[in-house]
Amino acid sequence: MNDIGKITGAEAQLSLPGPWRDNWYYDKSIAHGGAVLDCLVYPLSRLIGLLGPAVSVMAEVNTLIPNRIVGDGKIVSSDVDDNVTLILQFAGGQHAVIRSLWGMAFKQNNTIIYGRKGTIALNDSGYPLVIHSPDQVIAGAEQVSWRGLENCYLPRGEFAMHQGESVIEYFAHCLRTGEQPIQSAKQQLHVHEIMFGAYRSAESGQRYQLTTSFTPWSKLDPALFDTHNGYL
Repeated sequence: MNDIGKITGAEAQLSLPGPWRDNWYYDKSIAHGGAVLDCLVYPLSRLIGLLGPAVSVMAEVNTLIPNRIVGDGKIVSSDVDDNVTLILQFAGGQHAVIRSLWGMAFKQNNTIIYGRKGTIALNDSGYPLVIHSPDQVIAGAEQVSWRGLENCYLPRGEFAMHQGESVIEYFAHCLRTGEQPIQSAKQQLHVHEIMFGAYRSAESGQRYQLTTSFTPWSKLDPALFDTHNGYL
């Protein structure tokens, strides 16, 4: 994160045409929720895992397409949420916009973190990870063009170091050894409070203040969130 300077905001989304099956996905009495519980959890978890806990959430949640044609051509009456936008606020005042829309003609699953001196993008424009760093060269990384911008870097060496990792193997390792996983239960409780807080915010039209928190596995320097002291 130091490569991009002070953190100023973020965006993340997992959007797609919608689940292709015509079963429980679109039935609120069974699923108890739609895009929030099924898709939003992924970009939300990524962002929280990278930036740490948020302090509040505001949201708009609705059913944009109640009459659907699903992947097998069947007609479905849907009463679940399929159009969701969250604004998370962090302690430093930064906002993160998180989206999930079951209405696109293609799938989009990316995360972007904005800094005063650069940008970090995950799974955007064909790159698994790219760093836009106009002020300094990223040592050991391949220079690429991202979104038409120069001075962008692809750290292939980092990918090579983690190619053998498996989520299931790591989970099994934690069960066998008693080792606490990197993604803690408190972190996931925070993610869940954000999701259900989003429903409450959408219903009330008010900001929902979060009560849970957690200690990130790789805690960022608080100075990265301090945009008030000094000139940027």
